[in-house]
Amino acid sequence: MGTWIKETSKAIYLMEGGYWISRLTKYPSKTNPDEQVLNIQAVRSWFMREDYPQAMTVALKATEEPNPKPTPPAPPPSSGTDHINDAGLAIIKHFEGRELQAYQDSVGIWTIGYGHTSAAGDPQVRAGMTISEQEAEDILKTDLELFETGVRDRVQVPLNSDQFSALVSFSFNVGLGAFGNSTLLRKLNAGDYAGAADEFTRWVKAGGATLPGLVRRRDAERALFLSQDYQQFIH
Repeated sequence: MGTWIKETSKAIYLMEGGYWISRLTKYPSKTNPDEQVLNIQAVRSWFMREDYPQAMTVALKATEEPNPKPTPPAPPPSSGTDHINDAGLAIIKHFEGRELQAYQDSVGIWTIGYGHTSAAGDPQVRAGMTISEQEAEDILKTDLELFETGVRDRVQVPLNSDQFSALVSFSFNVGLGAFGNSTLLRKLNAGDYAGAADEFTRWVKAGGATLPGLVRRRDAERALFLSQDYQQFIH
């Protein structure tokens, strides 16, 4: 949604995600009764943020609309953000699929387990290779460590276990580079959790076409992010 300015008769609000993030108060001028002075101290801290705005829309006329609400507090952090939880694993396993015998994917890369390739590290995949169900599980958890670390490094706001796990699943599918440059992450780091949740469902195309499997995966990840019933999308 971006960042913009909203003016009321009593204050000017720096808005983001439907809520104000800074409030600039106005008071009568001592030298001119027809003017008001704006306390701009909040602007300095706003533009000192790492994600400071590049542009904004300015309202030129004050309105009598009700004062906007401040940004709600972020959900408190909870345990379980070191590793993906069982729900996140269930989503990944369902949509990645499991193969216990090495096969060549659509571009000829040898793959095994839950989409594991040699590029992800050990074990190196070769023709004729087979693994057990437990080995497939262990390899997946090892492969996910990169994405768990990547999510922790990129997210600057508190996450609960479901939010963290949904983001790990999302990043595992689209890549950490895409996640790091996404509007989803930008909204999340701005404290707009609801806006970030709605961004999941935009990532449903491959080769310019909307894929039903990606639609269901994004719906499942969004539901988990919101601690809702994700299982309806994987059964």
